[in-house]
Amino acid sequence: MGWRKLFFSGRVRANREPSPAVSNPNRRRNHRVAAFLPVFIYAHSHDEPFAELAVTLNVSATGGLLSVSREVAPSQQLLVANTQTNEELPCRIARVIKTQAGTTLVGFEFLRPAPHFWSIDFTS
Repeated sequence: MGWRKLFFSGRVRANREPSPAVSNPNRRRNHRVAAFLPVFIYAHSHDEPFAELAVTLNVSATGGLLSVSREVAPSQQLLVANTQTNEELPCRIARVIKTQAGTTLVGFEFLRPAPHFWSIDFTS
């Protein structure tokens, strides 16, 4: 069966609304929750290692968003340590956003699944 038969078989409704053809580039894989959780981050900036106490702005089952004072880059790896549970996870920087206020926001994702890293139930 050809692709035309798959799309054009059956009756077509006259007053059917067309579905949007544009995808949403900001669509998230997982639900995010606003959460101000203290974390330590370990990374490199200009080939120099650094550790920094930071606070998340929001988190998800696959990562989070936080503010850092150092310069970092997308795809760069870092280690995030949850100070409440002492659990550490390797992460990858997915996005770096420089704000007008001079703050650097970093979106990161875990390198391995860790749905309970934040001690939050994201299933609901």
